[in-house]
Amino acid sequence: MTVWRKLDDEDCYAVALYNFNSPSSLHLPLEVGELVHLERETDDWYWGTSLRREAKGAFPKGYVVIRSCNVDRCGETVVASSGGSGVVHDIAVTLREWLQHWKLLYTTNDDRFKFMEVSMRALLELRAQAASGALPQDQLRRVARTAVFTIDKGNRTLGMELAVRTMSGQLVDPLTTSTFKLNALHDEANSRIDKNMETTPTSRPTSQTPTARTYTIVVYIKNFVCRMSDTAELSLALHDSAGNKITENVLLKWPPGHLGAAELFTAPSVVFTDLGSDIKKEKIFLVCHVVRIGAMEPQVVEHRRSTLAPPAGGAGGAGGAGGMRRPFGLACADITQHLAADNSDKEILLPFYPCEKDNMDTLLKKVIANRELKDKHSQGMWVFLQMVEGDLKQIRLENPHMVVGNTAFARKMGFPEVILPGDARNDLYVTLLGAALARPPGKSSERNVELAARVVDRRGAPVPGVISVGAGVPLVDEYTSIVYYHDERPRWNEVFKVCLNIEEFKEAHIVFLFRHRSSNEAKDRAEKYFAMSYLRLMQKDGTTTPDTQHNLAVYKLEHKKCAGSAELEAGAACVALPSLRDELPAGAERGVARGPLALLPRDSLSVATRLCSTKLTQREEILGVLKWSAHHAEGTLRTALTKLLRVPNDELVKFLQDILDALFSILTQVEENTEEYTEQSYAVLVLDCLLQVISLVADHKYQHFQPVLHVYIEKSFCDALAYEKLIKIMVWTIRSAEQGEVASKRLLQCMKCLESLSRVLVRSWQLRAALGSRATALSTGGVNGTDEPTYCPELQSLLEALVWLMRCGDHALTCQGSALKYLPHAAPHLTRVFPDTQLSKYTVWALEALPLGRLSNQRLHALLELARGPLGAAPGPRAYLLPHLAATLAALLVAPIELDNHKSRSAGKAARLLGADTASLLDHTQQMQIVELCVETLGEVVSLLARDDVGPVEADRGELARTLLPTVLRIAATMMKERNKEEGTPSDDPLLRKLICVLLDMVRQMSEEQYVVVMKSLDAESSGKANTLVSDALALMMALLQRPVFRPHWADMLHLQHYVMLHALRLLSTTLREQLVSIEDSDPEVMSAVHLTLQDWFNTLGAVASSPPIQLETLPTSRRQRATMLYGDIRRKAATLLADMWFSLEEHKRFFIPHLVGTFLEVSFLRVEEVRNIIIPLFFDMMQTEYKYTSETEEGAGNMRAFENALIDKLDVLAEAGRGDAAWRASFVSLCGALAGAARLPGGPALVAAAARQLDALLQYRAAPVPRRLYLVSGVLRFYEQIERPHMYIRYVHRLAALHAAAAHAPEAGLTLCLHAKLLRWSDEPLPPRLRHPTRPRHDTHFQLKSSLYTEAVSLLEAGRQWELAARLARELVRECDERGAAHGALAALHEQLARLHRLARDAPRPRPVYFRVRYLGRGFPPHLRHPKGFVYRGNDCDMLHNFKERMLDEWPEAEVLLKLDEPGEDITESDGQYLQINAVTPIIDDIWKEKFGKTGDEQVIRYYEHNNVKKFVFSRPFHRQEDSITDSTDDLSGANEFATRWLERTELEISDTLPGILRWFPVVSTRTYWVCPLEVAVETMEQTNKELKAIIQEAKSPDAPLHPLTMRLQGILDSAVQGGLVHYERAFLTAAYEARRPQHAALLQRLRDHIADQVPLLKHGLDVHASREPVRELHAHLAACFRRVQNHVHQRYGRRVCELEAESVSSPEVTLRTNLRDSAEIEPRNPSNRISDISTGNETTPKSKFKLNSAINWTRNSSSGTLTPRHKKRSRKSEVSLQSSGSQWYTSNSANGNIHSAINNAINSAFNTALCNNAVNNNSLNNSTVNNNSLSSNNTSSNNISSLCDTSASPLRELRQELVCSRPQRARCSLPPSETPSNRDSLGTTDSNQDDEEPPPLPQKQSHRSLELDAENNNQELNLPVRHNYDLVISPRNSYLYQSRRRNTCEKLPPSSEKAPTPPPKKRNQNA
Repeated sequence: MTVWRKLDDEDCYAVALYNFNSPSSLHLPLEVGELVHLERETDDWYWGTSLRREAKGAFPKGYVVIRSCNVDRCGETVVASSGGSGVVHDIAVTLREWLQHWKLLYTTNDDRFKFMEVSMRALLELRAQAASGALPQDQLRRVARTAVFTIDKGNRTLGMELAVRTMSGQLVDPLTTSTFKLNALHDEANSRIDKNMETTPTSRPTSQTPTARTYTIVVYIKNFVCRMSDTAELSLALHDSAGNKITENVLLKWPPGHLGAAELFTAPSVVFTDLGSDIKKEKIFLVCHVVRIGAMEPQVVEHRRSTLAPPAGGAGGAGGAGGMRRPFGLACADITQHLAADNSDKEILLPFYPCEKDNMDTLLKKVIANRELKDKHSQGMWVFLQMVEGDLKQIRLENPHMVVGNTAFARKMGFPEVILPGDARNDLYVTLLGAALARPPGKSSERNVELAARVVDRRGAPVPGVISVGAGVPLVDEYTSIVYYHDERPRWNEVFKVCLNIEEFKEAHIVFLFRHRSSNEAKDRAEKYFAMSYLRLMQKDGTTTPDTQHNLAVYKLEHKKCAGSAELEAGAACVALPSLRDELPAGAERGVARGPLALLPRDSLSVATRLCSTKLTQREEILGVLKWSAHHAEGTLRTALTKLLRVPNDELVKFLQDILDALFSILTQVEENTEEYTEQSYAVLVLDCLLQVISLVADHKYQHFQPVLHVYIEKSFCDALAYEKLIKIMVWTIRSAEQGEVASKRLLQCMKCLESLSRVLVRSWQLRAALGSRATALSTGGVNGTDEPTYCPELQSLLEALVWLMRCGDHALTCQGSALKYLPHAAPHLTRVFPDTQLSKYTVWALEALPLGRLSNQRLHALLELARGPLGAAPGPRAYLLPHLAATLAALLVAPIELDNHKSRSAGKAARLLGADTASLLDHTQQMQIVELCVETLGEVVSLLARDDVGPVEADRGELARTLLPTVLRIAATMMKERNKEEGTPSDDPLLRKLICVLLDMVRQMSEEQYVVVMKSLDAESSGKANTLVSDALALMMALLQRPVFRPHWADMLHLQHYVMLHALRLLSTTLREQLVSIEDSDPEVMSAVHLTLQDWFNTLGAVASSPPIQLETLPTSRRQRATMLYGDIRRKAATLLADMWFSLEEHKRFFIPHLVGTFLEVSFLRVEEVRNIIIPLFFDMMQTEYKYTSETEEGAGNMRAFENALIDKLDVLAEAGRGDAAWRASFVSLCGALAGAARLPGGPALVAAAARQLDALLQYRAAPVPRRLYLVSGVLRFYEQIERPHMYIRYVHRLAALHAAAAHAPEAGLTLCLHAKLLRWSDEPLPPRLRHPTRPRHDTHFQLKSSLYTEAVSLLEAGRQWELAARLARELVRECDERGAAHGALAALHEQLARLHRLARDAPRPRPVYFRVRYLGRGFPPHLRHPKGFVYRGNDCDMLHNFKERMLDEWPEAEVLLKLDEPGEDITESDGQYLQINAVTPIIDDIWKEKFGKTGDEQVIRYYEHNNVKKFVFSRPFHRQEDSITDSTDDLSGANEFATRWLERTELEISDTLPGILRWFPVVSTRTYWVCPLEVAVETMEQTNKELKAIIQEAKSPDAPLHPLTMRLQGILDSAVQGGLVHYERAFLTAAYEARRPQHAALLQRLRDHIADQVPLLKHGLDVHASREPVRELHAHLAACFRRVQNHVHQRYGRRVCELEAESVSSPEVTLRTNLRDSAEIEPRNPSNRISDISTGNETTPKSKFKLNSAINWTRNSSSGTLTPRHKKRSRKSEVSLQSSGSQWYTSNSANGNIHSAINNAINSAFNTALCNNAVNNNSLNNSTVNNNSLSSNNTSSNNISSLCDTSASPLRELRQELVCSRPQRARCSLPPSETPSNRDSLGTTDSNQDDEEPPPLPQKQSHRSLELDAENNNQELNLPVRHNYDLVISPRNSYLYQSRRRNTCEKLPPSSEKAPTPPPKKRNQNA
């Protein structure tokens, strides 16, 4: 016995590594990746539960691996994933949910399948990256952002919920977040998905201060390949599209001397920082200049690749330490697209371009211009690029891995977009553009010019280490240019940077020394500098050299005049000479000299400078303010301040900090009269300058400098006394607002800068307070004093001035608006130095000072910002602010509530609609803006009150609800009504959503005590105001549930909405209970109103509980777990509240019983057991309440009529809508039924049982597919008919008719409509509502509706070719219309319709209906189909048995068809499988129609009633009785002995209703089985043959009818080979021995003789008709000769008879019945006892047969049950049986002598000819024409075989295998299985009396020698077998041996047909070939 051990770890999980499948129910099937919770184990097995589905079981240990998992539990719901937490867990849970949807997309071939596949693969890769633990924080955040975006996009694609997340990627908690904020997060996430942005939601910034974007580009150098022998410098930089440098150079020595070849360029990286946002907009090139260091000409050495071999000749190359810089080439690539794509892992090649003829600058411009250059892609630089946002400091913090190791940093050549206060720069970028030098006298060639730049002081001494040649290398003393060979006009375009401090900058200048470099090394060492230029760094006025191009003068350096160092002396002497050529005096070309320097008038040097300094300026105006003390002493300070206002903005922001320091110093240090200010006061001028600078920073262009200003105020500002004068000057500015335009503009600008000025005031006061505290502490010996105020008292004057400003008139309107706009932004800073409560008071006073109708938008904006600020967050100031805010919003929301349309429209459209002018339209727009602002402000307030960090909020919530709740509710209700008026899907309305969120927040935050206070205050204001609030709330909630304002995939919002609604309903219930108690019975109007409100309350609560978004069982596992954890099960809470409210009604319950039944039913149908246990007992309480009330008020016993009607009606409606299940039915019966039984409530148990039966019928109907509902709807009809619910009965009648019409069952649809008509009378009585048409309510009387139904039914019956039934209805309609005196036109139309129906019944061809018996066996079928006796189906037109079986197997693909008709055993009936037993049946004409129409002899009428309006059917099965044998051998079944021993077992069936009826099938109610003796079989056969011959003759009389059928039939009977059949009849029955043995059969014998005798005149008349149609003469002569022989024989034995057709003229008109190719033309017998089922002959259907005989064959059985094995299923579908001629039901091989009697062969040929005749008739009926030549050819072919058919010797039967091209798809050939043990009677070897092909012809024809020989070849294997007596199954005639063999014989000489054989149909499942 296996012992399972419990695992110690309860949270042990495993992941399946392989698929595990097992047939055992104790095993748990696994799929790869499935997560399993392990519970128990053995040595080799685990027992666990799958988290993917609700399944438990055992599985091998080797199939899984244990993993640590992240588990979330909530009740019974578990969400787990392995691999980690956070985003890893979320991805795992998401993929698990997506998998099922993805499979569904595949099965439905949905277009979204590919997108979801890509998304799932992307999530798998992201999860692998996140779970690896190897990612840095920045990449991990990027992975998380990408994963969140991918999840949201996939959820949107699948229609799943939208999950909102915080900045860290965690899901937002709806319970701790306000609804308004949650809606904003949903909007943001939705917009992010729509815009395809990979960003996470960000919190709202505290201010609108923008942030500048700074970018950094990191370049990872992987390799550099270049053929060069010398050492080189690689200079990397970013260039723009014009070739100008953007960044500094990064200099790399190549190859590095300290690295070996293997380590070369292993991990160098270059960082370009301080790049602005325009880096993404411009075209960017990464350029690497390659400069060779060495001799003038490179050494000739082996070419090598740099990364493969060490450099030759050392690091200095040929030039050694004195090597010159020679141009070699450059590598360049456009990196714009790479930066935009952010492909950091993609390698980029910078192709190398050698510098051959051009200089480096020209070559770069050619490369950038994409000119044709011979670039060699085998050489170049390979790099990786990555661009990240942030400056260098941010990169070091967030991405430290990027800047570690061998990293060089290059800054932008210029200022970044933001210059922080701590970022002190003093860099001068000098660009060596070019030089123009004259050729020296006596020289034949130009010089090789090298330029050296140095920074020297006034004495000429070089300043060491101040020149930067590039990042990555240390500073140098001088910069040396590239040397171009023999170029007197070199163009370098090289840049170096001068790094000097301010003191050195003022004293230094740059000198440029020219030197010739010789190719000869010895001469080169002797070369000296021959010329010099210099550039001043500072100008005489103290400003730096301007940023421009400088054309420098060149001075010759004469070394002979120098006593010491020529460079040193020249550097000191040059400052006395002009630097620029423009500074040269007139006549300078004649000579200018000083010391060793002499001017070269024709030479020049061009350089450009660019200053990046935060300390040195090039503007004189700025310098004047910075040196304010000197100007103040000179009295020019006012002028300097005035000039500052005219400085360009770009210069101001560069020196922002210095300018502000200077201005505040002037403000505090310059003494002046502070009592009276004027326009020329220093304080006023300083204020103007301050406002200019602050306004500049506030401008959009320079808005990224706002953080710089703020940092300056907080960190660098240090003036402790500035606040005093600043407050005074601001107060003066406000008070002087009325003194002119200048003062007004100053005030406006002051209000705009109020926030920054407030920052300065606060910081200054804090510095002052700090100094005062320190001084006080020092004076008191370290003890803090208490005399210093804790806040700035001077601010009070400023606030009072602001209040005064709000009281000003219209002249200050603009300033008032600015104050309202910027005061809320200043308030957070003022609270640091002023009490927040006092500040709130002053703010409220200022707002109240402004009239309510003025500046409404600005007022609301101010209130919005104040609510967001600290005044709203602190309890003290909020107590003053919130009441004013609520009152203001309530006042402003009154007017917009009356707007006709709350949506903003275009002005023109609104003018057309409203007829308003432009002013009114603008007013309308303004009012809508006010509404939007009010809603936004309210949203911020409720979001504020939802926080837990703002102190006590209960009083504030109550105040807000008391003031605004009724108004907001009323506005929301009005907007919802307008929205619901829209047709179709309502458009999304963001304003309405926000308003609903505000309302939800207000209700959500309201406690019961606050609700009571609100209701009491409303009652105090108005007596009916509280009731109105309740009604509006209920109406709004119902509207929200019916048409939600939130999007369907916003699951959190919808769930939270229902949660709040439940809370609101709980609050409203207290008011309703109080009203219910307080009302008096004497006031019916009040009571009715309260009852109506209560009814709405119940309906709303029911709608909340049954709302789809909160049905947990429909949610994914993770969502269900989250919803349960957050809200619990809202449905259970709602059910409890519903029951509590119901029981609190007490004596008022009776008023709600009919109305609340539907609501309670809807709630009880929820699939929650607890909910059902709560609600279902309420039904019993309703029953008891109604019974008690009716017992007291009505005479007699009580009843529950109202409850019963409502229950049945609502059950039907809800069940139709998909509600209810079997579990509810069981609970209803067990709970309600038990209570009713225990209470002995009269009628209670019966009502419960009726409801249960109704639900059973409805559930069966609903669960069935549409094709199977046809039968189930009849059960529903019977139920509603029994309980007398006509309106429900009528609804399902028309539903059944619609199903029939959709399935093209026109007769059944018409007869179904008659059920409705039967409920109506032919009268003009008004039509009650319960009898009206469900979809056509236009009829008012019984007569109108009934006549309409009759008309429609007649049309349907006519379309279904049931003209007799249609005529019967039409006659009744004509009679009623005639009696009512209808108009002649209407009567004429009705009579014409009736006449047309009769003509169609007489003349029009129609296929005979076919019927099939079907038995459903096995428990795999639904219970309603497992009828013990089966069903009889009415087949489709031209239906056949194999087609019907295919349809049944298509409907039940898992079913198997039984091959026997024997009663199956329990192994079939009690099994879990599905088995079908199908056979064709023949209808029996009803006795009523036989008596009614039998005397008239109208064949058309009789034919109709033989197959229509029938309830009885019959089928037969043949078997042989050896005791009836006429030979000595009991095993001989050949010849006459076969006819003598062949009996039939005939079964009659009776169904519940007639067919056709309201269904196409009905159950069998009774069966009867009896035997038919051989003689009776022979009589039936002859009678049927004569009838068919008579019908064919009648049809052939028409000149348009084909002659072929008659020819073939006559040939089959009259040919001499057929005479053997008559002999068999005579030998078997017409003998004295038989008469003696069966004296009781004398009457049957006489009937047989009569039929034989009656056949002769029929044949004679047929020959006459045949002769009149001009047949083939030879064939007709042959037939005439054969007839004479037959006539002589019959006249001698049986006498002469007269045919009733002989007296008629051959040319008399006949009614020709044309049938389809698949319909037979034979006339069925009138006698029902003469019918044999076509299943016995193997025919699919009775009239569909084209042949008159079939072989019965034996099936190869693989099981005792006779079912088709899976291997043979496909073969069985197309051809139900295989051929075996020895098993024929009519003719059996004689095993004794191996020969078959010649009579059998004759019968075969006769039957074959009959079949061909019928086939030709059918072909002509379908095509309405035939080719007589084909017919004649067939007859000739038959006549040519006459001689071969005359031989009566027996021969074994053979099957011909020649293919037959037929007019329909060929069936597969059948195999010949060996015979089985004979049995007396096999189940499917049956016969059908209406299948003429199954019966032996009366005159059997002998078979041809050819066919006998062929049969001997194929069937000789069976000659020695024992005789078979069983007949298992008969195949379709077309596949029979008889048909194939005879058809091959006759078709050999037929003319070729032009018609192609149809393509065979595709094979289907469960079909044997």
